[in-house]
Amino acid sequence: MAFPVELGLIIFFSILGGVLAVRFKQPSVLGLILIGAIVGPNALGFIKDTSLINMSIEIGAILLLFTVGIEFSLQHLFKLGLRVIIITVIKLGAVFLLSYYASLLLGFSFVTSIYIGIILSITSTVIVVKILEQKGMSKRDELPLLISILIIEDIFGVFALTFLSGINAKSDLLPLNLFTELIISLAFMATAYILLQRIAKPLIIWLVKYSTEETITLISIGMCGLMSYLALLLNLSPSVGAFLAGNIVASFPNSGIFEKAIRPFILTFTSLFFFSIGTIVNFSVIIGSIYVIIALFLVNAASKFLTVGFGSYLLTNFNGKQAVFSGIAMVSVGEFSLLIAREAGSLGLGVDLVSITAAIILLSSIAMSVFVTRSGKIYDLMSKLIAVRTKEDMALASKYLNGISLSMLLDKVGTKKIIAEWKTILNNVVAVFFILSFLFFIWRYFGHALEWLFKSQLVIYSFVIFLFALIFFPTMSIVRNALSLLKDTLNFFVRLYPDEISSEKKIFRNIILTLVLFAALLVFPGIFAFFRLNPVYNIFVLILIVIILAYVFKLSGLIHAVAKKHELAFNKSSRKYRLWMKNRMKLRKSY
Repeated sequence: MAFPVELGLIIFFSILGGVLAVRFKQPSVLGLILIGAIVGPNALGFIKDTSLINMSIEIGAILLLFTVGIEFSLQHLFKLGLRVIIITVIKLGAVFLLSYYASLLLGFSFVTSIYIGIILSITSTVIVVKILEQKGMSKRDELPLLISILIIEDIFGVFALTFLSGINAKSDLLPLNLFTELIISLAFMATAYILLQRIAKPLIIWLVKYSTEETITLISIGMCGLMSYLALLLNLSPSVGAFLAGNIVASFPNSGIFEKAIRPFILTFTSLFFFSIGTIVNFSVIIGSIYVIIALFLVNAASKFLTVGFGSYLLTNFNGKQAVFSGIAMVSVGEFSLLIAREAGSLGLGVDLVSITAAIILLSSIAMSVFVTRSGKIYDLMSKLIAVRTKEDMALASKYLNGISLSMLLDKVGTKKIIAEWKTILNNVVAVFFILSFLFFIWRYFGHALEWLFKSQLVIYSFVIFLFALIFFPTMSIVRNALSLLKDTLNFFVRLYPDEISSEKKIFRNIILTLVLFAALLVFPGIFAFFRLNPVYNIFVLILIVIILAYVFKLSGLIHAVAKKHELAFNKSSRKYRLWMKNRMKLRKSY
């Protein structure tokens, strides 16, 4: 079939998919994916040109990530609050682990299971917002928190895409060389980002003064194309470069002009992206893997519901009904998942992750749409099923954490000190990253040429001392600031009730140990895949899970004892904090 005819059919069916989705009150993403799967080469075969499909996917993915970059800035991330970040990290980590081990039990390999874990851990921003808008729930108090979580998840999606695309491009290398190549690529990308942001900013500001809307559109596309091409040269996904280009644009004082100018192109090509992704979905794969898909969907839905629900109840001002609503609203799988599933195709895993992901997106979105309006009834049912002591423990834990948060709000000097320590740690981590990247670069590309230098013992010893000094000082700064951060955070715990210092120190210590063990648990899948370890070593994972659960139960008992003893005071501080959080959430709705 001629190229113009197939392009016309793609545009026609994209319009049809969007119209049908709106007609049945579903997000247009679902309609586009479904209609693409029906008319694609694996079904009716109306669309057969794979080169055109791949081009639409690539351009759509680039513009989609460019949009995400424009709508995100580091300042927004800093304003989201520590609690939102904690909820997101726990949600991403728990969903990834449960999905990963479920995939292993279903017979997938280590590498495939890691991909599935990452794919299922990300929630769809587009689907959540569209369904809540269509249900008339876009003004609910929970939405600012959910949007904040989704913003951080989008950033995680970009990092995951960067890392996985780097691995895919270098899959033939040994683990150490692969790691070296990836670090070097990321360092070059980060350097280009920083330089372009510094150089382009004054130039773009000057150009905007003398530009029409068409020129601004061309500047936006040019910036997007330049960073995408640079990412491609570094064997990273072009979408990653597009995100960084969008982030550069977001840093401009007049970024809204750029977003407005390019928005029609973005809407058009992102629609074509979802439709084209649908065309590579294979219904025979979905039918053949239906039990696997249902199992993964159930694991995904349950883990997201529980982590977001319990997290928002314990760490925010939400009551039980709001927590249940939040958990249900976040069960859908998103657009980043499709991008990651497509990246997996280049590894030759022997699994059609795009088809499986598309099926889970449809199931999870329908489930979210159906159950989100019944969140009140689900809460009533859960209230009857959960033990009284468990409900009491959760309520006391929420009040206890609210009391600590109120203490942080009142002590602005202490809070500023903690923020400064965090920034210092991050700066030193970045410094260590660039130092290691530079050393890897020299070793990788100039190691043989410099061999003559290391024939002298004096040169070798001098070089080792130099390397040690380079890494030692920023590393020691990280350790020193991390210890200060823990000490300053502990002060907020022990300040609540001086007569409970012993118990409060135990509570803080158990929280830190639980978080450290949880972080270790997240590292295990990567270690297994990277070093190709024998599955028998999973026994260590089970031991770690048992230890974490033991610490959680111990922590619950300690908080119960302290909070119960001072329940009246905690009720008062919790009410003050809830009022502050409610006012803050109202301010965020404008964002």
